[in-house]
Amino acid sequence: MDDSRSMRLTLRFLLAPDFDCALAEDGDAALAHARTHPPDVIVSDVSMAGMDGYELCRRVREETPLREVPFLFLSGHAPDPGTPAGGHAYLVKPVEPTLLISRLHELVAAVRPVPALTGS
Repeated sequence: MDDSRSMRLTLRFLLAPDFDCALAEDGDAALAHARTHPPDVIVSDVSMAGMDGYELCRRVREETPLREVPFLFLSGHAPDPGTPAGGHAYLVKPVEPTLLISRLHELVAAVRPVPALTGS
């Protein structure tokens, strides 16, 4: 989720080989979409008009079905000390695509249960 159309399209292009991406132009649209189609991970800009990324993260954490969804902040500015409220990761733009993709895979894998091994 990013308020820049070109950034949203660039992210979709970069992530498409590994992820099925839904795009939202602002926090309200992202939250509405997440409520009807719970994502595996949320990527959000911090600075946006209306609901910023921190508020979006706070509201996602209030939604029972979304509470455990990994949340990655992607911003043009460094964060204040500490991980922002409820976020799992924070990357500063411009970010190397391989780093972003790797981090997203790590976040998704961390919340998926490991399948049980059965022996014969």
